[in-house]
Amino acid sequence: MITLKIDKNDLRGAKTEVSNLAGAFFAGTSPLIRPFMDMLESIVPADQQGRGTSYLISALRYHIRSIRADESGIRVESEIGAVDIPRAMLEERIEERYPSFGHESLNLPGLLFLQSGPAVHAASVSKLRKVHRIVIPEGRRTQRYIFHVIVRSLEADQDTIKMELDMQRLPLGRPEGSTNAD
Repeated sequence: MITLKIDKNDLRGAKTEVSNLAGAFFAGTSPLIRPFMDMLESIVPADQQGRGTSYLISALRYHIRSIRADESGIRVESEIGAVDIPRAMLEERIEERYPSFGHESLNLPGLLFLQSGPAVHAASVSKLRKVHRIVIPEGRRTQRYIFHVIVRSLEADQDTIKMELDMQRLPLGRPEGSTNAD
């Protein structure tokens, strides 16, 4: 297991200024959080509620104080309150919309990482290379796949992102046709 810490200086290296690193997880368009917008709306100021999903995602970017994710769920906190999204609730909502989808294989921290913007992705790739001498192949889809698989837990506050990465989860180096059960 590798611990990767990203701070605002790392993002400056990716030529981006982000004032709230926890809010950076509301920069992307991944559908992970969208089914929970009704719950998340309760943790933004009242004058910013009821304006639609796009506005709410933007408001969350500035008002989130911390976010944590592991296999059991996601917790999002602001000055106003906190929202817990348990894995079971996410699976239930996914099952309603996509009944044939294999929701049991979802990696919640990895999916949450995918919601962050390109600057967080670039800083993560760069820091893995510099600190841990791990080279992630080029290509947006390849990098997104790799991070979706290896991020085991994620914590972020306004100044720091901390991720636990499990490089053993990558299917690299296994004989063709083998599985995790081999």
